[in-house]
Amino acid sequence: MSLLSQIGYSGVRAMQVALTATGQNVANVKTPGYSRLGVEMGSLSGHTALSSGRGVQVNNIRRIADDFVNRQLWRATSQESFTESQQKYVSALETLMASEGSNISGGLDNFYAALSEATSTPDSIALRQQILNEARNLAQRVNGLSNNIETQLNGLRGQREAIVVELNGLTSNLAALNKRITHVEASNGDAKALRDQRDKLVQDLAELADIRVQEAADGSFSVSLANGQPLVAGPTAASVELTTLANNHQDFSLEFAGTQFPLSRDVWGGQLGGLYEAEYNSLRSSQQTISEIASQLATTFNTALAAGFDLNGAAGQPLFTYDPTSISQVLTVNDLQPEELAFAGVATEKGNNDNLLTLIGLKSAPVVVDGATTTLNDAYATLLGGVASKSRQGQADVETATSVLNQAQAQRDSISAVNLDEEGVNLMNYQQAYQANLKVITTAGALFDSVLGMF
Repeated sequence: MSLLSQIGYSGVRAMQVALTATGQNVANVKTPGYSRLGVEMGSLSGHTALSSGRGVQVNNIRRIADDFVNRQLWRATSQESFTESQQKYVSALETLMASEGSNISGGLDNFYAALSEATSTPDSIALRQQILNEARNLAQRVNGLSNNIETQLNGLRGQREAIVVELNGLTSNLAALNKRITHVEASNGDAKALRDQRDKLVQDLAELADIRVQEAADGSFSVSLANGQPLVAGPTAASVELTTLANNHQDFSLEFAGTQFPLSRDVWGGQLGGLYEAEYNSLRSSQQTISEIASQLATTFNTALAAGFDLNGAAGQPLFTYDPTSISQVLTVNDLQPEELAFAGVATEKGNNDNLLTLIGLKSAPVVVDGATTTLNDAYATLLGGVASKSRQGQADVETATSVLNQAQAQRDSISAVNLDEEGVNLMNYQQAYQANLKVITTAGALFDSVLGMF
């Protein structure tokens, strides 16, 4: 009877452990990054061939997680963050460039329309003043667009600085968790919750950069960038520094184990990689193209004006000034009086419009922008079309990356997340088994009492 009681007691103890694990799962159903627990039981064999066994024991309380699936989730997180952070700036750039107040093509059309209106009466002061007004409006569009892009770049640089601070905090915390996990597991302690915390930190880090993770034999993680630059190795964390140069470019450097070395701007992936793509392949390139358009506009018009004569018979003066070093004053209109516009082709003929017609013809004159021969209107239309195309493709990439991330998250959750229906069934089964084992103990006690009553 004593053996039967021991079997019952072993079952009670095992079911208590199982019920506790189930309770832990239910309690953490909403905990981000929690991996559910599974209880592994094993039968205790008897001492002889005629023995039924000695009950049950809990062999392990397992943290149910799949490292391969987790790595897929981290990669998908990096890609989604990359596309999302890039698309945010590209979409804003498209909206800005296409807006009525910033569209350079619209400004050029208004300027040429004012020039065309003056062809019949080129000596009209009112019409000449309108041309100057439209020239200033055009310059304002150019400068406003350039300045607004610079505002976006300033915001992007500030975001990058905040991300680097967050990244250093995450790598430091990962190194600390590595140290705690190896210490706890070396002493046969429970590090399952610590591992969950570490996996959550790794996913947070994957949002910021494209990373690779390897687990060492002692349970610690080594985290590196995709190109192999180390971020975390066991209890040691790297420190990333960001330096803003005089030209407003930002350079990275990494200090690890007492050694500091530069990092390329385009090695990051994740949010940092998306910011690089937005800055150098959208914002800065668009700003440079706008500057080239302003340069060609100033050069072609000033050259044409120099060949004409104003109402006073004087040689033409430049209308525009181009400043390649400025952001907010890329193109300015010189302080000319209406009568100083050189529309005549002959110095003594005030009503002559030969040079004015030449100026109007510049609308279709070829210029070189971004290495391609085009017109000023077409150059801006090409730029806007390229940004719009990149924005559409970026949105499609975001949707694809989000779908992949959702699938990866669902796959991870199907393995590791808590399912309340499943835990409810387990709770009932373990409770019934617990009560049944108590019945075994009661039965063993009753049988033992019956045997004593025989004497």
